[in-house]
Amino acid sequence: MKGVYVPTAFTPDNNGRNDLFRPLVFGNLEKYEFAVYDRAGQILYRSTIPGSGWDGRFKGIPLGSGVYVWICHYQLSGEAASTQKGTVTLVR
Repeated sequence: MKGVYVPTAFTPDNNGRNDLFRPLVFGNLEKYEFAVYDRAGQILYRSTIPGSGWDGRFKGIPLGSGVYVWICHYQLSGEAASTQKGTVTLVR
């Protein structure tokens, strides 16, 4: 299996389970960028480091429950660059 799987919800409550929102990558990455936005289009989180994830905070302040937009640009070895986008539900 190759590609990127992105969960649809997460619960950043520091219980050690499902605390970070991040794509799961299957395959060897050549390029990667992942970002999360609020409904107004403001960037809340951005990373080029596979495996890192968003903890539901913006500038250190926990955000409320709601739906947020994400976009992931990536390229797997031997394949064309791809983009996936969608929404995630933050549950507090």
